[in-house]
Amino acid sequence: MPCSMVLMKTLSELQRIQNAAAKSVVGLYKHDHVGNTLNELHWLPVKQPITYKILLLVYKCLNSLGPEYLSSDLNYANILGSNVQLKEPKMLTSYGDRCFSKAGPKLWNMPIATLTCKALF
Repeated sequence: MPCSMVLMKTLSELQRIQNAAAKSVVGLYKHDHVGNTLNELHWLPVKQPITYKILLLVYKCLNSLGPEYLSSDLNYANILGSNVQLKEPKMLTSYGDRCFSKAGPKLWNMPIATLTCKALF
């Protein structure tokens, strides 16, 4: 199984565990829809903190606040005013797609509307 499939399977399993925990905290039955329960509990979906942490590290690296070993992995593609685009390196394996030098620029270059609607939820 490719590494990206393993990661997606792991994230979906963690999300199922979080949903089950939310149901038990609120007192819903096993087959009830979890829907807005996570929002009511102020719990973030499993993928959202991961995305936030990657974007925070990219921001810190671009502003010379991050570690040098990560900053050296980022390459600028375009700088237009405050809009910074980063080069996304090509990876030979799906495992490489998860490294910071690929995932950071990929998330950073997303339009804000796409980022808030798709990547975070």
